[in-house]
Amino acid sequence: MDLDHLRRRSPRTTRVVALIASISAVACASLGLTAASASASLLPSCAARPTSTVFAPWGDTHSYFPMPGGAFESGAPGWGLAGGAVVANGNESWFINSKTDAHSLAIPSGALVTSPTVCVAMGEDSIRLFVRNTGVASSVLHVEAYVQNPLTGLVLSTGFNINGTSGPTTWSPTARLFIPNLLGGLVGTQNLTLKFTPTGARATWSIDDVYVDPFRSR
Repeated sequence: MDLDHLRRRSPRTTRVVALIASISAVACASLGLTAASASASLLPSCAARPTSTVFAPWGDTHSYFPMPGGAFESGAPGWGLAGGAVVANGNESWFINSKTDAHSLAIPSGALVTSPTVCVAMGEDSIRLFVRNTGVASSVLHVEAYVQNPLTGLVLSTGFNINGTSGPTTWSPTARLFIPNLLGGLVGTQNLTLKFTPTGARATWSIDDVYVDPFRSR
C-alpha cells in the first residue's frame, strides 16, 4: 500500500482509533467505579443516629448523638459499673437530654465505669459530657477512650484528666475530648469504648449526658 493511500485512509483510521480509545476509557472507568463501589460496600458502616447541637449554649455548634444509656435515666443499661459506681438521684443542671431527667452516675474513688461499645465513623472525632466538681482540688476524673478497628482488631487509646477544684460542687460540661482515629480521613468505622475512674485524692465524681460528635455530618 502506497503512502498516498495511507494518507487518504488516515482521517477514517484516526476516527476509528479515537472511537476505540473512547470505548476503552469508558469501560475502564466503569470497571474502576465497580471496583470502588465493591470496595466501599465491604467497609462496615454505622447505623444512622439522631443528632442535635446540645452544647450550643457553650458556643459549640457541632451536632452530637447520645452514648447509649448515657443519660442514666433507666439505670445504666450496657454500662459496666464496678467498685461502687451507682446510678444516683440528681441530674446535670441544664437538663440537655430532657427536662424530666432526674439521674446521673456517681463514681467513687476506686470505681471503674465502662461505657457500651458503639460504632463511630472515622470522622466522629470527639466526646463531651457533664461532670460534677468534687470540691477536692487534688482529685482527678480520668477518662480513657479506646477505639478498635473492626477489620483488624487493632486498638488505640487516649486519656484525659479532668481536675477537681476546691469549693462548692457544681455541674459543668467538659471540653471536647478527642478520640483516636485509626485509619485517618473520613472513610470506614471504628468501635469506641469509654472508661472512667477517679484518681488522686479520694472523692466521688458524677457524670451525666455523655455525647459523641459525628464530625462527618458537617
